[in-house]
Amino acid sequence: MQEILQETLRNILTAIVRTLLRNGMSYGEFDQVARKCFVDVAFRDFAPANKIPTVSNVAILTGLSRKEVKKLHELEGGQADANGRQYNRVVRVLGGWINDPRFLRKDGNPRDLDYEGKDSFSELVRQYSGDMPVAAMQKVLTGSANIKFTDDNKLRLLSHAYLPSDDPVEKLTILGIDTSQLIETIDYNLTAAEEDLRFQRKASNPKVAPDAVPEIKQFLRRKGQAFLEEVDLYLTQHESDDDSGIALSVSVFFHESDDKDPEVTK
Repeated sequence: MQEILQETLRNILTAIVRTLLRNGMSYGEFDQVARKCFVDVAFRDFAPANKIPTVSNVAILTGLSRKEVKKLHELEGGQADANGRQYNRVVRVLGGWINDPRFLRKDGNPRDLDYEGKDSFSELVRQYSGDMPVAAMQKVLTGSANIKFTDDNKLRLLSHAYLPSDDPVEKLTILGIDTSQLIETIDYNLTAAEEDLRFQRKASNPKVAPDAVPEIKQFLRRKGQAFLEEVDLYLTQHESDDDSGIALSVSVFFHESDDKDPEVTK
């Protein structure tokens, strides 16, 4: 079991370390973050039955000293939490614009919105973004090429999918959120009962013709976006009217490997 676990970790870290090195993170910084994660998860998810986790419990579980556990436990989470909240707020605003009848034309497509006033962009942001300032949301969505001002000074939705343009902070935030959600889903399914399994499927083919890849990418952009918009509408229709709601996510991604399978290429 430990050999399989180590191999799994190597596969995950190989993909992550490439990003870390590209963005200037040293092993020392990685080691500090890893230690903090061990401590946080141990406190949150591995408390003794019906007991509050203690520094001593966590030190035994993680192999770290009691002094270091205490120090790491008292550290704040950092900027990543704030970036993650902004990402979620942006996605919710786009979802509201696409699905809420107040912001749609009669044909069901998103209409151009006044900046202020009834059923305006400002109302959309206040309804779906929590406490994010309207001007800040407009700046983020303009920078990502999701919206633009029309000649009559209204805001037009150009793209339903939020893809940060050249902001490495936002792109790294999405990497952290989406990767953790995928891993958490797979981890949950490792121990969940059959009737409680979360949906997790993948379509793959090891012998796709290289000249077909551009067409396949276009196909997935079209079909994947349409599917996610349908899911977004479905989730919106099932939103809770109070604070009892839970966060759900559905992801679609395309992966193209640079590695050749020796069994295929022989």
